[in-house]
Amino acid sequence: MQPAVLQAVNAWEQHWHQTQAAAVTALKTAFPDLGDCPRYVGCDDIRLEYEEAGRGGGRVCLDGEGRAEVEFSQVPNEVIAHAVDEIRFPYLSDAEGPLCEAPPGTYVYECEGSGGQFEFVLGAGGRGQVVISFATVPDAVAVLDALERAFTEHGAEPTRQ
Repeated sequence: MQPAVLQAVNAWEQHWHQTQAAAVTALKTAFPDLGDCPRYVGCDDIRLEYEEAGRGGGRVCLDGEGRAEVEFSQVPNEVIAHAVDEIRFPYLSDAEGPLCEAPPGTYVYECEGSGGQFEFVLGAGGRGQVVISFATVPDAVAVLDALERAFTEHGAEPTRQ
């Protein structure tokens, strides 16, 4: 490659790494229990995980295209409902009103604009799941921030030191 082309590619690569680092900072700021995990061999995805008594556990991945995936399980239903109701998704399938009044079940929002998919499962045993796929970083951060605040309001404080 020509020197000018190499320089342009190097500038792009440096910017991309800075963008990924900024995304990780935003995700961790929204949900401080997230910790770094080693990358799998041959996988460029950035992976963050958490597990906390009373708060469930899960992971957040940032793929090579800058999209976030979230998989949290064993999250108290009240926390999920509070966070989702605060965000006010324009339409959740099968929800007739606020999620805090909904029975156990799976509630989904698919964003036509960004392509993000948001699935919230209120479990019959009082604990559910949050599964987000192909979300933009700002959308994932918004959900993580709402979950963090809902945990605090429902008394599921982390055991951070």
